Amino acid sequence: MIAFKALTRPASRSWRCWRCSFSTSPAIGNVETGPPPLLAQLRTDMKEALKAKDKTRGILTETTSLEKESKGIKTNKQLYKLLQKRKNASSNAAKEFQAASRQDLTEKENEQIAILQGYLDGFAITPEDEVVGAVRATIQELEVEGVPPKSDKVRARLFRPNGALEDKILDEALLAKTIKLMVHEVSPSKSSPVQA
Repeated sequence: MIAFKALTRPASRSWRCWRCSFSTSPAIGNVETGPPPLLAQLRTDMKEALKAKDKTRGILTETTSLEKESKGIKTNKQLYKLLQKRKNASSNAAKEFQAASRQDLTEKENEQIAILQGYLDGFAITPEDEVVGAVRATIQELEVEGVPPKSDKVRARLFRPNGALEDKILDEALLAKTIKLMVHEVSPSKSSPVQA
């Protein structure tokens, strides 16, 4: 009898038995919490849309393909970024179709944008005052450590493991603007004005 060592491998890695073509993949989501709840709702809604012959199946396809890769969707932040990316792509496509006078395709993309916006509205966005407070506290930490507060160092400190904004969903433009303003307040440019 041949013992299959592949069956005793840890479940944390994907493997494929060469004899029977049986495969397994790692668990999706965090072991403790599973996939984000909004992802489960998204799957259910998209399956219903597929049954109804709806044309917005690209979202489900993309989330499924990401899960089959090693970097599946494990957090709400990852799902939010994916949906935001799809919405931006649809917005760009709608603009191009509008410029090409393709009203039918423009309407299709606008419908998909509305669906994506509905899902994006279900996420809790970190409020501005919390972002400002986290940036201020991080800059103060860097100053105490004697590290000059630069934008890239502040951002890295905010998103490191156990950082103030590690798994928070936030407006990236607001964060970039806040970091830039607060770093400039702390260490204004030392260049002197040009004399005529």
